[in-house]
Amino acid sequence: MDMRTQTPDETYEPPPEHRFRVEAAMLEMIERLQEEGLGRQEIALILADAADEYVIIIANMMSAATPPRQQHQ
Repeated sequence: MDMRTQTPDETYEPPPEHRFRVEAAMLEMIERLQEEGLGRQEIALILADAADEYVIIIANMMSAATPPRQQHQ
């Protein structure tokens, strides 16, 4: 299902191949950051915060792109 056509009651499940690609890229980034001296816990907390912020940005973009519902009188 495409996130753009998803209703609020439906959950989004990314295609497995997309999830694999994102997770592989994330693991590479984590490894590189550890090599630069950052700790696992620090990386995990920062990634979680960044992911939350990104979800909020996307939600705001989607709600701004959706026209307001007409109120029936």
